[in-house]
Parts: sequence; C-alpha cells; structure tokens
Amino acid sequence: MAASGRRPSGFVSLLLLLAGILLFWLTVPNLGTAARAATANGPRGTFTAADLVCVGHAGHTSCEWSGTFRSDDGTVELMGVKLYGSGRDTFEAGQTAPAVDVGNAGRVYDPTGSRSWIITVVLVVVAYVLLVAVARRHLMPPASPGEKGLFTRRHSMLPAK
Repeated sequence: MAASGRRPSGFVSLLLLLAGILLFWLTVPNLGTAARAATANGPRGTFTAADLVCVGHAGHTSCEWSGTFRSDDGTVELMGVKLYGSGRDTFEAGQTAPAVDVGNAGRVYDPTGSRSWIITVVLVVVAYVLLVAVARRHLMPPASPGEKGLFTRRHSMLPAK
C-alpha cells in the first residue's frame, strides 16, 4: 500500500481500524439471525396485524404492521412485533398471515424467508476489507525502490533492451 515509500498515515489507519472494528461489532452478532431469516428457520405460527406503524425520514415514509405472533404449537407468544416486509397495503387490522420467529427481537418474518441477510454480509465483508487494509499498511514491508511501478523490467512483457 505504501508503494511511494512514504509511511502510512497513522490517523487514516486509525480511522480505518475503528471503522472496521465498529462494523464487525455491529454485524457479526447478527449473522445468525440473518441466516435464520434467510432460511425462515424458527418456530412457525400466525401473525395477527393490529397497528400500522409508519416512520418518516428524509422525505420518505416507511410503514410496517405491528401485532402479535403465536407459534403453531402455542409455546411462543410475542406481543408488539412487526412483520418484516409488510407495507401500508398489506393488511387491515385483525387480519392474519403465516410467519416465523427467527429470534430477532421485535420482528417476525414471512415463511418464505428474507433477503435482509444481504446487507449484513456486505457490511461484514467491508469490515474485513478495512481491517486487511490496515494490516497490510502496517504489517507488510514497504516496497523496495525497484518494485514501485506496476510494470518493472522483471515483470514486463516487453523484451529487455
């Protein structure tokens, strides 16, 4: 990374390190829940819609239905959960739909699974790339003066003169 012979900036490396650690801290604990949501792995049951909850931000309004979930075997009963992916026109109060509890607090999912795992995996990969960049900047030896360019005589496809 320090091909120019300059030492890497400690401040930039610190920012990259902190960003990588923060992303790992936020995403890695959610990998299990994201995998269970993708495969709809958990107790199956019924979601009963009660309230439409809308949140407005930056000129955009996002709505989800909140209600109760009861597993088919009666062992799980959750109040005030939202059905992931439900929108303004999905239900009317009192309507029911099949759902799965994957262990995500406050949220149940459609039995066909969810694509919410994609952003979690992308953020884990970004965190990994940031940490590898910091490691390469500080743990790899600097390039020797003859290896600065992309094409040196040793690696060139052109014949030597």
